[in-house]
Amino acid sequence: AEAGVTLDLLVVMVGQLERCLPRCADPDMALNNLDRFVGAARSPLALGALFERDHGALPTLVQILSTSQHFSDLLVADPEIFDLLRITEGRAVARATLVGELVAEVEALESDGAVLRALRRFKRRETMRIAYGDIVRGQPLQTVTTQISYLADALLEGALRAAGRTLGRQRGTPMRSDGRPARFTILGMGKLGG
Repeated sequence: AEAGVTLDLLVVMVGQLERCLPRCADPDMALNNLDRFVGAARSPLALGALFERDHGALPTLVQILSTSQHFSDLLVADPEIFDLLRITEGRAVARATLVGELVAEVEALESDGAVLRALRRFKRRETMRIAYGDIVRGQPLQTVTTQISYLADALLEGALRAAGRTLGRQRGTPMRSDGRPARFTILGMGKLGG
């Protein structure tokens, strides 16, 4: 109500919450995160209207908001991800599609800062798509882990292309001793590196 949702829409939301909250893993967490999500939405009133129109939207959102604080924080940081989740329904995406989409976006950007923001935005959006497929659609573990690997591949390819372009501008194209262009290699260092 404090965010601007009208009382008639709140009545609809309360009725839906009455049915879905008892099935939640953590109803208190779900309500707290729902409050944060509605407050962060571009138009809380439009969000309330969505819940009135689509009776599956609020229970699905509550399911996600009660499952993981990390996922809740991602949704609160970028509420528009929820629209994408509803459109894609967490469906698996081919590796080539993910890589192609991100590489095209990165190659259109000029500054390193813009590239980093695009990589972070893509990671958040696709992580939530994968989580939606897992949590809401109950996809098999193999599908979920494959999608996580594809996302990592896309992020690495996007970062590699951007780094190669930046270094190429600064120092020219690196060449091997036989005159062919040098290849790049990504080494993972740190707690997950090998």
